[in-house]
Amino acid sequence: MNDVSIYESGLREECGVFGIYNRDGDNVSRSIYYGLSALQHRGQESCGIAVSDTNGPKRQAAFHKSLGLVNEVFKPEILDSLNGNIGVGHVRYSTTGAVTQENAQPLVLNYMKGTLALAHNGNLVNMAELRHELEYTGAIFHTTIDSEVIAYHIARSRVHTPSVEEAVYESAKKLKGAYSLVIMSPRKLIGVRDPWGLKPLCLGKRGNSYILASESCALTAIDAEFIRDIEPGEIITITPTEIYSDHRLAKQHTGRQARCIFEYIYFARLDSKIDGFNVYDARIRAGSALARSYPVDADLVVGVPDSGLCAAQGYALESGIPFALAFHKNSYMGR
Repeated sequence: MNDVSIYESGLREECGVFGIYNRDGDNVSRSIYYGLSALQHRGQESCGIAVSDTNGPKRQAAFHKSLGLVNEVFKPEILDSLNGNIGVGHVRYSTTGAVTQENAQPLVLNYMKGTLALAHNGNLVNMAELRHELEYTGAIFHTTIDSEVIAYHIARSRVHTPSVEEAVYESAKKLKGAYSLVIMSPRKLIGVRDPWGLKPLCLGKRGNSYILASESCALTAIDAEFIRDIEPGEIITITPTEIYSDHRLAKQHTGRQARCIFEYIYFARLDSKIDGFNVYDARIRAGSALARSYPVDADLVVGVPDSGLCAAQGYALESGIPFALAFHKNSYMGR
């Protein structure tokens, strides 16, 4: 079987990641549930939650993941069984790998240093190379997604490094492509953003909880305060007593920063703010710019729901042509 058939790569909507660390020891599973629900637009194929108790056994983590929407997969009894004060969650719409329950995230690994859970948004262009590197040394894979490759590299690096964040750095140096990662170790929550800044990731705070999420709308969903965007090439580590960042990836990056334009025009939710720009405003401005560049003689400006509506409004405002709704999308039919 060749690499193309294994990875089934294609241009699709990306995923959503969410992580939270409650330093008071309170359960976080419902906060992850609401955060993932706010990120549901980023992926509807599968979802998952993994949690751990930072005061419990290092190898003990509870997790549940399956195909379906967040409110379908996580019934109250499932959430009640997920007890822990640190956790990560994921909603998936695949860019690599088949739509199977095995490919649902987060990826949870038990290894000699404890438990590692990883949620990944993005797509690696050197996945085959990294996968083969591990296979040549005896690794056995259970999924066809690049997230498992990343998790295995981190676990192997951790054996030879003084800390999990150092293992994350050593592994991230090998990654080529777009990625935002949220990683749960036994005592730490770690976030990573690729040096290009292609995929978004932000930091929030609620009481004595710290949150990492793909979009700021997930922070709003749990009444958390937006602190800042994670910078391109930044590795941020949240521990029981401190928060610190490693910018070595950014310093080693020789190319320019390159945000993904699709985040603003399609992927992200209207009420999110990414790298200082409100998504709604960005779409209005894009429509206005289109009207200036390509004026037309028309009776109406019509947007294709849902992501195209704001751009159409911007075009109408700039051109003076009336905006109208001519297409209707049934919100309950899925994609």
